[in-house]
Amino acid sequence: MSLTSTTDPATASPALHVHREGAGEPLVLLHGMGESHIGWRPVIGALAEHYDVIAIDLPGFGRSPALPATVTPTAAALGAAVQQTLDDRGIGSYHVAGYSLGARVALQLAHSERVLSVIAIGPDGLGTPLERFGGYLWLATGREIAKTLAPMAEVLSWTPVGRSMFFAGNRSLPWQLRPVDHRQLLTDYAASPAYDVTNLTAMFEASNDLTGITAPTLFLQGTADPLTAQVLRYLACIPHARIRFLPGMNHVPISDNPAGVAGQMLSFLGQAARS
Repeated sequence: MSLTSTTDPATASPALHVHREGAGEPLVLLHGMGESHIGWRPVIGALAEHYDVIAIDLPGFGRSPALPATVTPTAAALGAAVQQTLDDRGIGSYHVAGYSLGARVALQLAHSERVLSVIAIGPDGLGTPLERFGGYLWLATGREIAKTLAPMAEVLSWTPVGRSMFFAGNRSLPWQLRPVDHRQLLTDYAASPAYDVTNLTAMFEASNDLTGITAPTLFLQGTADPLTAQVLRYLACIPHARIRFLPGMNHVPISDNPAGVAGQMLSFLGQAARS
């Protein structure tokens, strides 16, 4: 499946915001719906000790502009924008990791021979129609709650209770978010221009051609994540994939257990490099 970008100005991928640090093989990090690269911040330092970490804000999220109005934000379109950003920076082969929406985009990118390995945390994309509709409503409701709370983001970030008011829906220990990260993620969630159309698109889009993924693949899955059933379906479609469970963790475990998540990622990446 092609991930190349067109040069037509009406459909060209925008220049995406990138946070980059470290040295070594490139490791691309992709975030979930409504968030930004800030969601990866708790583990970036540990990963950057071994890899050239390239944390990207997906189109229409964080500091990145949205795709042109003529382009539907499917996983393929988001992946093409990421690929164009990597091309612009001279990145050849790379590892890629994502959580939630970012995991689905990572699996889309994994069809390319340039991807050395893929780590997917809580991807959606294999839900039943009822699960898809439920996920859409959950995310749509979360968006409205975020808009309501965003003006109070500064005050809410001051206390563990305040930091838990919104992110308890996808994190087991939301109070562990750093105040500065909490403020940014909450305001990102409320202000993302691509949120609504990306959420709607995801309700109708299904991951496909998964058997074509040949790169080493790891699913990191919190046992308290409502999407666990979908993730187990991915295993049936990618026979060589491995899964590591994170006991008690919810949909976004990165800030809940930074050492555990980074350790699992580094262990897998080291094994992938030796295979």
